[in-house]
Amino acid sequence: MQPTTRRLISSTSTCLARAPRGRSGASKDPLDMASMIPGTGSGGGGFDYPLTRPTILKMQEKRLFLHYLRLEQLQFPDLVAFRQKYKKPSSEQIVRVRHQHYQGEPHPAARKVTVSVNCDDLASTLGSEQAQHKFKLLAGPRWDATNDEVKMSCELFPTPEMNERWCSETLDKMIAEAKDLSDPMSDIPLDPRPTLSRLVKSGKHKIVTLSDFPKEWLPASRKRSRPRRDSMIEAGPKGTTTVSAEGTQAVEAEDKVDVQNLPSAGVGKQGGAEIPAREA
Repeated sequence: MQPTTRRLISSTSTCLARAPRGRSGASKDPLDMASMIPGTGSGGGGFDYPLTRPTILKMQEKRLFLHYLRLEQLQFPDLVAFRQKYKKPSSEQIVRVRHQHYQGEPHPAARKVTVSVNCDDLASTLGSEQAQHKFKLLAGPRWDATNDEVKMSCELFPTPEMNERWCSETLDKMIAEAKDLSDPMSDIPLDPRPTLSRLVKSGKHKIVTLSDFPKEWLPASRKRSRPRRDSMIEAGPKGTTTVSAEGTQAVEAEDKVDVQNLPSAGVGKQGGAEIPAREA
């Protein structure tokens, strides 16, 4: 009987075992970049030159698109349990807070928070009309005359929660100060110029000029067109002054200039003697 060369019991660790050969060995990810581009994986032939940067960027875009398709297929059914019906804000919820984000990407503007409130909704909180007038004066340029609302924003602090807290505390201080009628400020009018300035910058407001009025509304002095000056000047000899029927004068300069009427060619106040006239 010949001794067998195969060991029935092995003490070798499984960590040192080799993967079996063939395609059925290791599982491949269908979204792996190496398997999506021919010739870049461990399997064999393909392109003999490296891929260009536009090609790699295009493949990364395709990979990101497939990633979101996978999320839609696998995770969207689980999100149905968190679906909520929209509820209209109640009459007590009058303050609107707006956050802005960039889909999880870090951005300096992501910490900015904007708080807005309508002045009509604050009428019950402020009470009298004097308090409402003082509240608008305290808001200053943050009061919008077209929508009658006060809007303020903050981005001084590193987190949106801190900026929202600052806006909330500032709004509470303004309301408390407006209720204090020891100085009602009723003699100070509201200033709509900041609102008009914003409308002009956005192109929603046009500055009215005389050209926008109908010609029938303008006085007689404004109805005359630009060439009216030529029609008012009457033809006359050169060097004379003519007066039109409307009372305007037009002086025509002479063609020839008399040298004797000109001043001497001296330096003047800077010093220096005058040039004497040449004798005939």
